[in-house]
Amino acid sequence: MDGSTQRPVFGGEAERIGTRLDQATDEFLKETKSCSALQIPPGQDQLTAMEFVNYLGINLQLEPELAWVAREMLAAPMPPQASMKVSKAGVVYFHDTVNDYYTIEHPLTQRYLKVLERQRLDLLCLRTKPSVNGLLFSQPDMLFHRQFRNLQIPCQSCGVMQSTLKCNQCLMSFCQSCADSLHKNALGPRKNHTFLTTACGSLCSTCAVKKPQVFCANCEDYFCFKCFEDMHRRGNRLQHKSMLVSVSDGDVIEPQKRCEECEDRPAAFACDYCLDNYCVQCFWKCHFNGHRRQHTASKVAVVPMCNQCQNVRATIFSEQTQELMCTECFTMLHAKGNRMLHLFMDSMDLLVLLERLDPAFQEHMRRARPRVLWALSQLQGWVKGIEARRSFRKRKDVVLQIQRRWRGVLTRRRLLGMLHMHKWRRRQVNSYFLPKTAAERRSVKQKCSAMLAAKDVTTKAVNSSLRELRDTILQTASADPLEDENRTRETVQDIGTADGFGATTTGFPGAAQTLPSGISPYTNYEGSTRFNGALAATGPITMGGAGRSADLSNKDIRKVRDTTLRQITRLD
Repeated sequence: MDGSTQRPVFGGEAERIGTRLDQATDEFLKETKSCSALQIPPGQDQLTAMEFVNYLGINLQLEPELAWVAREMLAAPMPPQASMKVSKAGVVYFHDTVNDYYTIEHPLTQRYLKVLERQRLDLLCLRTKPSVNGLLFSQPDMLFHRQFRNLQIPCQSCGVMQSTLKCNQCLMSFCQSCADSLHKNALGPRKNHTFLTTACGSLCSTCAVKKPQVFCANCEDYFCFKCFEDMHRRGNRLQHKSMLVSVSDGDVIEPQKRCEECEDRPAAFACDYCLDNYCVQCFWKCHFNGHRRQHTASKVAVVPMCNQCQNVRATIFSEQTQELMCTECFTMLHAKGNRMLHLFMDSMDLLVLLERLDPAFQEHMRRARPRVLWALSQLQGWVKGIEARRSFRKRKDVVLQIQRRWRGVLTRRRLLGMLHMHKWRRRQVNSYFLPKTAAERRSVKQKCSAMLAAKDVTTKAVNSSLRELRDTILQTASADPLEDENRTRETVQDIGTADGFGATTTGFPGAAQTLPSGISPYTNYEGSTRFNGALAATGPITMGGAGRSADLSNKDIRKVRDTTLRQITRLD
């Protein structure tokens, strides 16, 4: 068994080597190496939605519409058999109270990953329905809330009133009533969330009388014009950067109640002091001057409440049971059994939810989902092919280089084997024909001596024949009147000196190597007159005239005309 799969030792042996890990701790440490963990950021005392965004792997730049899944997971309470704990380093881990098991994976991770996968598919299907796709808010509002404290937008729950509070954990802006309906009576982590006041919900930080009109980025606070001018008149505060705060009310979405002033338009607000319902225009007409300027208003819009507890604002819609529920009730009712597989949708935006519950739209989604899945599978294969095609040439070169080297190694091994075999075979053949006994070796020596002696006799006979030929040439030189006897003798002597007639050289052992003193019977290619026209050993025998030759060794006398009288008398 290798070291990667071998479990550490425990008990006395573990104490002997200096470790006290038990089995559960060992499994916990192994799990932490392959699992993402939740960690509370420095300077904070609880988790925010951004930690769950990173935990679930949501890209807010590409899919900001799915941020609600992280918010719901943040607000979900622990299941009955689990509890959440925080280490000193801020790492969040969970305890399974039934099996007494510790893990850093959230107990509801698989549920929300499944919901996230389904919502990503539905989001792609929504792209094919422009009428519903246009209702989605496609901006990363979480990033805006995190970066700008003075972000003033309408309430993200009702959309009617201007937001007066911003939740630091949900990273959403609410009006006071929506914040109370969502956080005040909550049973889960939402009851511990903290808030910041927005420009509409706060007053001037100095006089605490007027509504804020300026936000100072360096002071990170709101001021009215007069207080801002007094506070930033001198010193380093002159360099502070500021911006104007513009506050405006939202549109009316409650059509049931009518304005009691004009009796025509739908009511948007109910004055807490007048106890009357007003539309946006009539409310400001009646409360523009006097003491009514100080009156406060409550929104008329009705937010959906949970069907189970009827106490907390409904944030999700169960697809299987077809009912609106809050996060706490949904988590408790779906903690075990087949209900753990139930999926849900976001119900914070009622307009989008009503459109998605339309039977015609549901039929469109039913037909679009398999087509989108098919397109995704094709796209994933094509994308994987892109990466494969990019590195195909590089991997091909590497593979070919490895193959060439391996084949070269095999070829060298084969050639070396053949060479060794050839050498071994030669040694075997040579040793086979070598004499084995002393008698055989003596016989071979006698044969070699006889062969060398016969060769010596032959050489002597050849030399004797050459000497006789030389003597014959010298004796018959005076027979031809056209031949110069002295020139012939000089030529024969020069040839004999150059070829070393009469010199003795060492040859085979035990045999006399006597070379002839006359013309050599052996010649090389350069010295041969058979293949070239130049004269090598035998020079031209001239008759006294320039360019004339009487060399008979390279001249065919059968094609030569008879010597004329003019040639004999040397008149030409």
